[in-house]
Amino acid sequence: MKNEKDIATRSWIIYSLLCVLGLAIMGKIFSIQFIKDEKWARKAKNFTYVVKDINPTRGQIFSADGSLLATSVPEYDVYWDTRSEAIDEDFFREKLDSMALRFTQVFGDKSKREYKRFLEQAYTEGHRYKLIKRNLDYHKLDELRNFPFIRNGRFESGFIIEKEEVRTKPFGKLASRTIGINRDAGSVGIELAYDRELSGVKGQRLEEKIAGGIWRPMSDDYIVEPKEGMDIISSIDVHLQDVATHALERQLTKHDAEWGTVVLMEVETGYIKAISNLTKDDEYGGYNEVFNLAIAQSNEPGSTFKLISLMAALDDGHIELTDSVETGKGLVYFHGIPMKDSNYDKGGNGKITVEEVFELSSNVGTAKLISKAYGANPQKFLDKLFRMGVHNPLGISIKGETTPKIYSKAGDGNWSGISLTQMSIGYELQQTPLQTLAYYNAIANNGKLVKPLFVQGMRESGGRMKEVKPVVLRESICSEETAEQCKKMLEGVVENGTAENAFNNNRYTVAGKTGTAKINAGGQYLDTRYRASFVGYFPTDNPRYSCIVMVSEPNLGIYYGSSISAPVFKELADKIYATRFDLAEEMPDSTDYSRIPVSKSGSQKELSSVFAALEIPTDMKAKSDWVTTSTKEDKVELTDRSIPQNLVPNVKGMGLQDALFLLESKGLEVKVVGSGTVKKQSIVPGARASNFKTIIIELS
Repeated sequence: MKNEKDIATRSWIIYSLLCVLGLAIMGKIFSIQFIKDEKWARKAKNFTYVVKDINPTRGQIFSADGSLLATSVPEYDVYWDTRSEAIDEDFFREKLDSMALRFTQVFGDKSKREYKRFLEQAYTEGHRYKLIKRNLDYHKLDELRNFPFIRNGRFESGFIIEKEEVRTKPFGKLASRTIGINRDAGSVGIELAYDRELSGVKGQRLEEKIAGGIWRPMSDDYIVEPKEGMDIISSIDVHLQDVATHALERQLTKHDAEWGTVVLMEVETGYIKAISNLTKDDEYGGYNEVFNLAIAQSNEPGSTFKLISLMAALDDGHIELTDSVETGKGLVYFHGIPMKDSNYDKGGNGKITVEEVFELSSNVGTAKLISKAYGANPQKFLDKLFRMGVHNPLGISIKGETTPKIYSKAGDGNWSGISLTQMSIGYELQQTPLQTLAYYNAIANNGKLVKPLFVQGMRESGGRMKEVKPVVLRESICSEETAEQCKKMLEGVVENGTAENAFNNNRYTVAGKTGTAKINAGGQYLDTRYRASFVGYFPTDNPRYSCIVMVSEPNLGIYYGSSISAPVFKELADKIYATRFDLAEEMPDSTDYSRIPVSKSGSQKELSSVFAALEIPTDMKAKSDWVTTSTKEDKVELTDRSIPQNLVPNVKGMGLQDALFLLESKGLEVKVVGSGTVKKQSIVPGARASNFKTIIIELS
């Protein structure tokens, strides 16, 4: 009995001690986790091993035609751990001479003696992370790996290679602001809009801390393999982009303008095929892409807004195209403030129809028509604009779009007695050039307003493309009848109105509107500062493309949209008709077709020889070995074709011989279907060549 009591007592003592111990352990865990975190954080910083995140290769950005617009080019830094345990000192001494010689032969920045002394000193001093070379490209790195001693591998030589991705744009400033910048402090453009898709998934690697607080990878293997970012297929056509940029730059230079922008959009889909934003560089001269003017530069649109004003009145049944309005001598006063037509000093236009008001861009006629329709109740005009969605931003994927500035209520803010008439001709409100274009595109699209898109799709490396489909913002901004009336007015501007001489002898038809807006500076509109615009679409019977061109502050005395902006529009349209055979079939039979033969793309050297032998004029804009050819009326234009390292090249438009050479040089087995010029390739340009063995090319 006594023994049983002793056993029970001891059991309770042991149990109590275990409980106390358990509570102590729980308390310690709690203390480590929640109370002494700073202390353990300090200890963790001194720990010699840690798992670190490794950034994956960022996805690439391509044009719609397969050209590479933005890519991450690998650069390599080389370090040497002279205390790596596997280094054989005798072997190092034996190979030191030949290693120093190879450094001199390949890099040429030091003599053999200097390299030998440099390596010997690093080894003697026992450096754990000595910088040997920085920013090597892949080819130089490949040579380095074959140097004596170094070729024995990382552990036996101690040489450590670290890769860093450097973002580059092969086409320079072409659409530079729209493609964007990838940086820690403020990314922009497509790089920002699709950053999550481009970034991929981070990997993990074990690194160790060595002298000097430096972390180095413990091996070339990953704990978690980083996953490459997706490639983005933009809607940009690099050839049209090239034409847009250079045509705009020529006009800006010719007229000494401050800035200009041009946007080309597919009518049905909203895909942006070309966009250029150029601003005068006062410090270095010329023009550069520094700001996305098309999406962020909000302006008073001036006469291009007359389409929306008259559209509202037509749709509400206040006017018909055949109605007449007395414009007199082109000068009228609203609440004591004068409004003039551009020809008021020549006697004005007198009595004209609504259609002629638009064709001649009469300020007086437009203001009188809108005043008669909505003067008794201006709020109805504002409400109509809101129902059309004019006050809304387009919601584009690229950041920075400015919201339109339009009165929501008559009488609010700076509203005055002349606000209605001023708004009717495009003043006292603001839109971006892209927002203006969207509404002209809607008329070309039979009233359907679509969102402008800068990306057509995205894909994982070597995978199928996930399409970015068109987005309809409004099924209709007006009735079908009103849309047809607007089309008729826009065609009349080019046939009989302010743009009558801008598209002479065309092989296609254009509908559009000129705009010449005075610039408000400090509350005053100056007769010396203007913005010139032309916006429209083509061809008129089956619209495929819409386009806006805006040039701000030409300084040489010419400031009308028909003279400054329309030529850029025309050059873009000419380029499309010279290269799009489906559109060329719509040309009238009387067209004088170009006598310049169509050429395949390929080797610059060989093509130049052929053109010279045939005495065919060329416009050489290319500096690389491989070129894309573009046949114009009186010459063949040659532009650079990017052939990136380790990636599948774009061989569309090339002959079989050139295509085989390029593809086989990437290690690909080529299967050929058909004959002639390469029409299709089974692997999308820009995919990693090492991921594939065979490619099929289709010729026609």
